[in-house]
Amino acid sequence: MAKTKGVNVGRPPNPIDPNSSLAARFGWKIRTLREQRGWSLEELGNKVACSASYLSRLERGVKSPDEAVARQLDAALGTTYFSEHWQLVLRERLSQPGRAQTEHEFEAAVIRACMPNLIFGLLQTEEYARAIVMSGPFRNNVDVMVAERMRRQEVLTREHPPRLVVVLDEVALRRVVGGVDVHRAQLERLEAEMNKPHVTLQVVPADAGEYPGLVGGFEILSFTGKAPLAYVEGPGGTGHMVDSPSHLAALDETFDLSRAVALPTKATAQMIRQIREEL
Repeated sequence: MAKTKGVNVGRPPNPIDPNSSLAARFGWKIRTLREQRGWSLEELGNKVACSASYLSRLERGVKSPDEAVARQLDAALGTTYFSEHWQLVLRERLSQPGRAQTEHEFEAAVIRACMPNLIFGLLQTEEYARAIVMSGPFRNNVDVMVAERMRRQEVLTREHPPRLVVVLDEVALRRVVGGVDVHRAQLERLEAEMNKPHVTLQVVPADAGEYPGLVGGFEILSFTGKAPLAYVEGPGGTGHMVDSPSHLAALDETFDLSRAVALPTKATAQMIRQIREEL
């Protein structure tokens, strides 16, 4: 196959619509600058220490960039564009329900959450959140994922924060995430949050046996002047928003029944302190 300045002359690559998404524009920018220089994917790959197949996926918008690759692309192509936009591309790849969850949390008057396995996201420390993300399918995007989770928490520090009521399982308190130091700091964070007037935290003790909240985590968002919504957790970014009245009613009952078997706040604080001191 004939070549011109390193670019294959044969079947042209599929066109990229730069207006279809941020990822598509990012990829279109790579291809445009690469072809302007007459470089093949292999030649650009040699300059940025990436395989041609990886770059091809970036150009087609089907692969998420990271900071290191973005900086290498800028160095090779003489721009600052990629370092300035890679995080926006990653944020765009967050699931639509996850983005909607954050937006609705900022509008909520009351947030009620039931989490049987992990600390609720709005109460996680940065290190705890990082350990959770690193254990899952989004570990290559850990910096953006953690930054987004920390951004979610700004709702609790604004001038008029929502009322937050969280039911956790004792298992979530005892599961050591990220190592002893990280977990101890996480428990200290919970103790500090419990001192805030708009935060209520209660724990279901292990000896409570079965209760409906064991099935999985969820949060219910109540608003002023509009119908409530809920977000139901799911593995690997499969969580989803719920607006069906019947489903919301079922989640309401699940939350109430779970809270009914939880310890009072004073006993909850004592349990958290005891677990922290045992670490």
